[in-house]
Amino acid sequence: MTILPENLENERTLLPMFSSFMKEFKLNQLFRKCHINKKKGLLVKDVFQMIFLLVFTGKSFPGLLQSRHPLFQGKKDTFYRFLQKTSGSWRKLLFLLSTKVVTEALLPFTGLKRYTWVVDDSPYERPRSLKVEGLFRFYDHSQGRFSRGFRMLTLGLTDGATFIPFAFSLLSSHHPKNQLYPMDTSIDGRSKRAHLRKESQEKAPEVLLKLLDGALKHCPLVSTILFDSWFSFPALIRKCAHRGLSVVCMLKNTPKIYYSFGGKVLSLSSLFNRIPKRPQGPILGSGVINLNLTGTPLYARIVFVRSEKQKSQWLALLSTDLTLSEEEIVTLYGKRWDIEVFFKMTKSFLKLAREFQVRSYDALVSHTSIVFIRYIMLAVIARRNTDPRTFGELFYTCCDEIQDMTLMEALTLLLELLKTTIKQIFVLPEEKVKELVAYFVNSLPAWLKGKMPLLNCES
Repeated sequence: MTILPENLENERTLLPMFSSFMKEFKLNQLFRKCHINKKKGLLVKDVFQMIFLLVFTGKSFPGLLQSRHPLFQGKKDTFYRFLQKTSGSWRKLLFLLSTKVVTEALLPFTGLKRYTWVVDDSPYERPRSLKVEGLFRFYDHSQGRFSRGFRMLTLGLTDGATFIPFAFSLLSSHHPKNQLYPMDTSIDGRSKRAHLRKESQEKAPEVLLKLLDGALKHCPLVSTILFDSWFSFPALIRKCAHRGLSVVCMLKNTPKIYYSFGGKVLSLSSLFNRIPKRPQGPILGSGVINLNLTGTPLYARIVFVRSEKQKSQWLALLSTDLTLSEEEIVTLYGKRWDIEVFFKMTKSFLKLAREFQVRSYDALVSHTSIVFIRYIMLAVIARRNTDPRTFGELFYTCCDEIQDMTLMEALTLLLELLKTTIKQIFVLPEEKVKELVAYFVNSLPAWLKGKMPLLNCES
């Protein structure tokens, strides 16, 4: 799946789109707010535009400089100085831009209730590097091998159709001795650059909460967060709940984590053995548990789902929102796939970690931010040009209400027709007709019977 528009034949067709994107979301003003500036030479917007459009030329950076392309001015050092030495906060720029895109470009298409936070990490590989700040050797579980680079922890917002990245952190090892190359210690410890380096050596759950706090300051109305089993620890779920968020996550089947159910403390496997099972369907069963073994209880629902790969195996999803049904929890967790598509797009098409061979941690952060902004622009273009959800919230309203109204109206008509037929053929009193209708309703399947009492009362 790609979000690249079909009419992007070359950088010339993209330039008007980029200029329109810059103007609509006022990127020049955001640069000034985030103190991203240059002391001399080309303007910030010009250098940013050249780096931004580089991926769409189909050429490497050295090759493009040698070809003297008309859209690219300046020398090699101009670009590297911009990435390495530019002052200001790229994280704040992403927060402001993403919030602006969601509120001005996407919310008119989709109601706020459909948005949810998504967090995940992905390998940021630099396999041939030796002297990159903070570089460390990590195990890539998706590839089943060790690699060099960073863990790119990313937080974004999705409505199930469009993913917008809000923040990221390139994580190194929290043990300096495990780093292949140390961080630069000559940087002033009070600066943003030093704070980012210090943050990169913290544990992933701690950094996740920092990114989340920053995102909630700019977009506080989204109240659900999704993450996979790598982050589904009770302590982190509790901290998210204390921030007013409901959590939907995959659980890890480990004997080291326990849940309170029916007055007993059980592991996930033991809990699965105790709950009543469904004979058919993808959902095997569910149960309400307490995540806090001591102190104020925090209740959550755990839904066990049949694994698609191995039918004999099961997966467990947790939701701290008890108002959600089992089916809604499974559907909501499915939105987490959008961040996987985002990772694939940035690495395969937008040249994340492959466009510039830089050693400075500041340059890595700057370039990654630019790649994220590329994705944001393409996501907005794809949403506006090809997505039927651009018909607005009316799209969802019609989809939701047509199905429900059709079912309710059909059941109402059938019930009224049954009453009329009984009265005309058998000439029975009203009490006898109600008795026959009640017998008819009790003979229906359980899922349909739940609708009929309401209709019976209304009729």
